[in-house]
Amino acid sequence: MESMKNYTIAVADMSCEHCVRAVEEAARSVPGVRTAEVDLLAGRVAVTGGNPRQVAEAVIRAGYDARLVEVEREAKNAACPVDDGLNTPADDADAPCRDSEYLIRINDMSCSACVANVEKAILSVAGVTNAAVNLVEKEALVCGGDPEAVVAAVRERGYEASYPGERGPKATDEYEINIDDMSCSACVANVEKAILSVAGVRNAVVNLIEKKARVTGGDPQSVVQAIVEKGYGAYLPKQSPVGVFFLQPVESGPEVRVRVREIVGTNFSDAEIERIGARLRVKTSAHPARVALLLKENGLDVQVEEQLEDTAAREERAAALEIRRSWMRAILAATVGFGIMAGQMSGLFPPVAGHRGFWLLMALVCLITMILAGRGYYGNAWKQARHGTSNMDTLVALGTSAAWISSLLVIVKPDFIDGGGNHLYLDASVMILAFLQFGHALETRAKRTTSEAISSLVGLRPTSGQVVIDGSEIEIPVSLLRIDDILRVRPGERIPIDGIVVDGHSSIDESMLTGEPLPVKKQAGDPVTGGTMNKSGTFTLRVGRLGEETTLAHIIGMVKKAQLSKPPIGRLADRVAAVFVPTVIAISIITFIIWMFVVPHPQAAFALTAAIAVLVIACPCALGLATPIAVMVGTSRAAQLNVLIKNSDGLQTASTLSHVVVDKTGTLTRGAPTVTEIIPLADRKQTRVLQLAAALEKGSEHPLAEAVLEAAGRNGGDLPPVENFIAVAGRGVQGDIEGHTYLLGNHLFLQERGISLPDDVITQAETGASSGATPIWLAEGDIPLALLLLRDPVREDSAAAVKILQKAGVTLVMCTGDSRATAEAVARELGIEEVHSEVLPAEKLSVIKELQAGGYKVGMVGDGVNDAPALAQADTGFAIGSGADVAIDNADITLAGDSLAHVAVAIEISRATIRNIRQNLFGAFIYNIIGIPLAAGLFYPFTGWLLQPMFASAAMALSSVTVVSNANRLRFFQPGFSTEK
Repeated sequence: MESMKNYTIAVADMSCEHCVRAVEEAARSVPGVRTAEVDLLAGRVAVTGGNPRQVAEAVIRAGYDARLVEVEREAKNAACPVDDGLNTPADDADAPCRDSEYLIRINDMSCSACVANVEKAILSVAGVTNAAVNLVEKEALVCGGDPEAVVAAVRERGYEASYPGERGPKATDEYEINIDDMSCSACVANVEKAILSVAGVRNAVVNLIEKKARVTGGDPQSVVQAIVEKGYGAYLPKQSPVGVFFLQPVESGPEVRVRVREIVGTNFSDAEIERIGARLRVKTSAHPARVALLLKENGLDVQVEEQLEDTAAREERAAALEIRRSWMRAILAATVGFGIMAGQMSGLFPPVAGHRGFWLLMALVCLITMILAGRGYYGNAWKQARHGTSNMDTLVALGTSAAWISSLLVIVKPDFIDGGGNHLYLDASVMILAFLQFGHALETRAKRTTSEAISSLVGLRPTSGQVVIDGSEIEIPVSLLRIDDILRVRPGERIPIDGIVVDGHSSIDESMLTGEPLPVKKQAGDPVTGGTMNKSGTFTLRVGRLGEETTLAHIIGMVKKAQLSKPPIGRLADRVAAVFVPTVIAISIITFIIWMFVVPHPQAAFALTAAIAVLVIACPCALGLATPIAVMVGTSRAAQLNVLIKNSDGLQTASTLSHVVVDKTGTLTRGAPTVTEIIPLADRKQTRVLQLAAALEKGSEHPLAEAVLEAAGRNGGDLPPVENFIAVAGRGVQGDIEGHTYLLGNHLFLQERGISLPDDVITQAETGASSGATPIWLAEGDIPLALLLLRDPVREDSAAAVKILQKAGVTLVMCTGDSRATAEAVARELGIEEVHSEVLPAEKLSVIKELQAGGYKVGMVGDGVNDAPALAQADTGFAIGSGADVAIDNADITLAGDSLAHVAVAIEISRATIRNIRQNLFGAFIYNIIGIPLAAGLFYPFTGWLLQPMFASAAMALSSVTVVSNANRLRFFQPGFSTEK
């Protein structure tokens, strides 16, 4: 007799009876399965018969995360050899790990199918005996095998993975590198090529404006070395050493510093003290606040300062210095160039013939000017040449050098060019640099304005906090705070860092996070966020998160990451940039040859003029700046409008959306419903009905539950305890009270359990639903007890947001678990035509797929774990900022508020940014398409136009300034209505 296997499979993501039926059907579909019993609460299915692996795979195909956790055998034929058909380590998932156990971080997982793919990849590695993959935490707990081999196997499956046990930045597998000397799109192409050549690097995005690269994979030091070998300066951002800070005595003098040294050295045995200027650099494990407090108790006032200076301030100073230097170089070059030009045109300067000494002196003056005003161009061009590459600096160096050298040849040998001294280019050799430096100054100034939004976000982050220690308060920099420090916050101050209120109460302005203008009341036990404003009341908080883990740091990091990314539209410029400079040099050479052998007298003069003009008019800068400058300004402006764009792919897809799928509760409505009517049945009292409903809703997190609890709270009285509580997503809740089973939910929830509802009360429910109310039913066993009507008012701005989206060509699709009558009532009020009612959270995915199958671009607005698959499936996912982390991780755009108005703003700013990119790219391409032939003299036979090199350089500088200025218009973007912080 064949033995039958009994085994248990753990199933994640089940939330309702619909899920139970789906899992049961999937398990029973496997050949050989005799029984399959699903336990919703335990999240498991007990199966008899069939192949366990095939059953788990069938459940995964049904859309649920499944893994085998227990196998036992019936003793019908104990003598029979065991042949369960399973040879995978996963069968012993709950067995203790006899090998090394470690965590692998995995990105890009969005659904249970991803979990199955990753688990299969891990288990394929030699030595691995078990693997448990967690979708929410984005981690896998692996038993056995080589971690590096596991990471490689997961990456081969198409998922980003890293082993946290690795050293350095590879723990997160993504890091930034600062890069110097980049000046144009050709530089970007060169740097990207160098980075991608390093073993292990899977992705690299180089940003010309920020002078940074965001790299995924590979060894950071190897990447830095590869960039340096290409002729660019590169380095990893510095990290502040732990336990190191500065002490700045308020009273200066050597005696004070000696006393500080003595006190600190005596009381803190591990302290290392070093004098740096007027400050003392201290390295110790002791808390900086405790060190400062000890000195204060000894009569010494000191300021505690962090070791690393503010990055934004340093960049601001560097930009100001660069602008000043560019102006000085421009003025020097312009003075010399205009002087020579004026001298020649006025006749003050003698002719070349017979006055070689004078002109050799002028050539020397120009050479010195070129070195002083343009040494950056020449130095970078030389670096590029040494490494076999080229960029904009190559064009400038070749053009100005050709102008100067040809002029020197004319001075030394006047008959080198027919017409002799009439064709000197000394003034052009320096005027080119004057125009370029002038343009560079304007461009740098304009670039700095693009960072204003990020600067304003950084400005929200306080620099110091009042630490309460031993009953005293000491002010120290936020970067030196530690977990569990106690801080005091007074009215009118920004909260220094994320934490929990310990004592006191206040009202906090959280508009920077939510966009809501009304302050939120906070008391002991409530979380507070760094950067928000304390409006009234003094309180103390316990530090909960530090550094890059804080909410504001995440926001700033998300915006910066988006700015470093490239939308698909920008990749065209990258492909052109890779061959741009060599192509221009080739065109310049061809131009020279054609003029020398085709054009009449004086050939050499015309040939030099045209060839030099081609070199200096071509502008890879405008091409390279066109996309990143617009992305940078657009994402920054979006952040100011409470819209956080995760990447520029999301920026571009949001601009193409034709449909947006939204929930009703909390998005179109306020999300704060109230109980407006209670209709008891079977002679029940309203107070008892409300008490039973509130007892059931006490374990639920749905907005309707809060409404019922609030209504019961107004009546007073204790709620009876509930046992065996079950929440069925999209349907209702169930529990045992005083020995009886009660159900509370929509009519489908009761009908699925065979409960018959009275026709007259159904009519009342339909009437209420048709006016926008949400009916919920209470039943005891199979007997209906009451009907409750709840109303959730439509948001004041929903109608305007719907109109703006519809005017922009976006169709709104409402997906809600509410009854059809309620959904259609709200839809009628807002003018929404497409409605899907009584939809379970998992069914939103099907709605999106159906729309996409029709050729539509679909956006999805979600806020919970159940929304994560739909957000991942949508062309653009919009996550509510207050929603679950997994929803935010799977979304392309995070909205700081619950209102649909933010979706409208996100789509508006995305379209404006993509439109700006197209304008910039069009301008850059058209400029070069027209400018290069004009400089080459293509129009000379028809118009007599021959562009002088100095004017070509002015046009080149102007093109970059134009692109940057056009992008900066996005700083003044205003949506249809304001959500600004």
